[in-house]
Amino acid sequence: MTSIFFNHTDTSGSILLKNCVRFAPHGQTYHLSNDDVDGFFWEYKTDYFSITILDFSLKQDINYSCNLAELSQFALFSSYIFNASGEIFTPYQQLSRNKSLVFFNHHQSLQFHLHKHSNYHILNVHFTQKIIDDYLVGQYELSQELIFQIFQETKCFISDKISKIADEILNYKISSVGSELFYEVKAKEWLSIIINDYYNQQKEKKINPDDNQALDNVKHYINDHLTTTIPQDLLAKIAMMSKTKLKNLFKFKYNMTITEYIQEQRMNLAEHLLTTTQLEIKEVANAVGYKSHSRFSSLFKKYIGVYPHELKKQTTLLSTRLPCDTC
Repeated sequence: MTSIFFNHTDTSGSILLKNCVRFAPHGQTYHLSNDDVDGFFWEYKTDYFSITILDFSLKQDINYSCNLAELSQFALFSSYIFNASGEIFTPYQQLSRNKSLVFFNHHQSLQFHLHKHSNYHILNVHFTQKIIDDYLVGQYELSQELIFQIFQETKCFISDKISKIADEILNYKISSVGSELFYEVKAKEWLSIIINDYYNQQKEKKINPDDNQALDNVKHYINDHLTTTIPQDLLAKIAMMSKTKLKNLFKFKYNMTITEYIQEQRMNLAEHLLTTTQLEIKEVANAVGYKSHSRFSSLFKKYIGVYPHELKKQTTLLSTRLPCDTC
């Protein structure tokens, strides 16, 4: 089970689909069905990186462990979660939609728990030591000490840029000589975002500790009150700072305005409701604070990438799909 959910080099129990159009032909697609799961996974490998896409329906609660010492060919493991329900232990992290995960390989053991009756849809980009040596050390002359520090401190983050790359890889269906270049460019772009995230974290350390805590308090309040009106005057009182200072520091720390953050979190909640409940689109819009259907739809398209009715259609197709050679 570990190989299927984390690295995929062991394809035992799965069936290779030679004519599958679900994923890109420039790679290999497998179907796996047993007492625990039913679904598909796809992989593309080079000397520099491995890209895998998993899309499984879980029939049972699944507990499994992964010893990274057994995967010594990889220096860095990273994932983007389209959909998941579960947890990672040691260290504890929740598995949820639109989250990016990073693990530096220092031979630790990871423990996973996945919830039954959920969809596990994830894209992994794992990097070998060769790309670290050739690309980061050789080309950009980063020291091994700095690289170690970057990967050690980068654990879990949410990034619109990672989301966009993951979507581009997921929807790429071309098979040509240029495909190899496409995957290389996207993998290197993915790696650069991980590094940039580290430097953004360093930037946060320049904020006064009290102000940093105040910003976290504001963010937590927003997350807990997404379905209600959130006046910025109230947020300024929570932060105990002027509205101007709050707006400037919030954008400096989170790289978006307060309004953009509220909108993004509301759309993430709306996406969850549309894919996991029987609520109509109008009901979901009202639930996250929007009476205007057109306003809700345009914001949903901006942050999620599709319109609400398109997501509803995709979710319906996913729930009714059947495995076959043409997928």
